[in-house]
Amino acid sequence: MKAVGIKELKNQLSRYLKMVRAGEFIYVMDRDEIIAELHQPTFPVKSKLSPWEQFLNQAEKDQALVKAQASEEGKPLNLKKLKPWPKKLSLKPILKQVREDRFSDAQLF
Repeated sequence: MKAVGIKELKNQLSRYLKMVRAGEFIYVMDRDEIIAELHQPTFPVKSKLSPWEQFLNQAEKDQALVKAQASEEGKPLNLKKLKPWPKKLSLKPILKQVREDRFSDAQLF
C-alpha cells in the first residue's frame, strides 16, 4: 500500500500504473485526505469490443459517421428537426412505379 499526492501521481502516472499492474494498492491523497484508490479490477473486464462497436469506431474514425452525444440530462445533442412531410405529395405514383418494376422483373425469370 502506498499513498501519493495528486501532483506526484500526475507527474509519475506511468510509474504508479506499473505498480498497480504489479498488484500494489495506491491511495490518492488531497490535503492529507484519501480521495481515491488505484488497484487492479476486482472482477474480470471484457477487453474486446463487439464487432458492432468496432464497426462504429472505425466508421467514426473514417468520418463516415458521427456518434451521437448526450447532454447531462441524457437527451441527444444537436438533433436537427426534420421538415414535415408535404401534404400534397402522394405516394401512389411512387408505389405504382415500384410495383410495375417488381412485376416486370418477375416476368423476366
